[in-house]
Amino acid sequence: MIRVENLHKQFGGFRAVDGASLEIATGSITGLIGPNGAGKSTLFNVIAGVHTPTSGKVTMDGEDITGLAPHQLFHKGLLRTFQIAHEFPSMTVRENLMMVPGGQSGETLWNTWFGRGRIARQEADLLKKADEVLDFLTISHLRDEKAGNLSGGQKKLL
Repeated sequence: MIRVENLHKQFGGFRAVDGASLEIATGSITGLIGPNGAGKSTLFNVIAGVHTPTSGKVTMDGEDITGLAPHQLFHKGLLRTFQIAHEFPSMTVRENLMMVPGGQSGETLWNTWFGRGRIARQEADLLKKADEVLDFLTISHLRDEKAGNLSGGQKKLL
């Protein structure tokens, strides 16, 4: 569960988020509705570590994650998505998902020569995680489809 308590974010004298509190259940997909300029994107950016809050607290499963960087939150299982999809169109849906984690073993020249076992194990883990995400999003039937062939809504899920 993600819990936001009395969250504030100011940019100079402008209060973009003013005392927001909410709870998001584990495993849910949650949206936030409001007029333009209401602070929705800023709230998501503070929760996702893009911005540091002026005050307030964000916890995930009871752990204080306030102010952690996006890459730290990713390793804890929290990832912010964006309205405009940016996929690798010539790669499959599954391959696109496997590209998400940074710092993969195959990214270094040393490991490509001397860490092939590590690369193979990591790739197997990435395949498993990608399949879990596809199942969660109920798009596992698109696993081998080129991402460029997906509809706009499917690209957003990806």
